[in-house]
Parts: sequence; C-alpha cells; structure tokens
Amino acid sequence: MSVKLNTQRKGVSISWDPGKYEGLVTVIATGPNGDVHNKAPVDNTGEAGIFFPADYAGKAEIEVRDNFDNLIDSGTIKV
Repeated sequence: MSVKLNTQRKGVSISWDPGKYEGLVTVIATGPNGDVHNKAPVDNTGEAGIFFPADYAGKAEIEVRDNFDNLIDSGTIKV
C-alpha cells in the first residue's frame, strides 16, 4: 500500500494491487476514536481517494475489502 498526500482536497490517495480481486471494493479509513471516514464501494482500479475533515491530524487504519468483506490490503497511515 502506498500513500500520496493531496493538499488541495485535504485527502490522500491509497493504492493496492488490483490483481488480487475483480469487482467492486470498499476502502475504509478508521481514525483512532473509531470514526469512519470513507465506506463506499469503488471500482477495483488499485487506487482510491480517502478524505478527512480539514482539521484532522493523526493516524488512520486503512482497509481495502472485497464485496464479501474479505481483506485485500491494509495499513496504517499518518495524516
């Protein structure tokens, strides 16, 4: 998993290996207090944007899951 900072939108771009699954995936970002920032199905292109509140600063656990809730990739980022 890799992270690219997007300062115009105050978000990050998450990437993963799209060859692990064909179909829609859900990218979930969970903050330290259990707050979920993204949870919408997207096409499995290997990249998705994750957006946080403008004042958010800290770590977030990222999960990429298939339509059957199987974990495809995960990691921790610092925003």
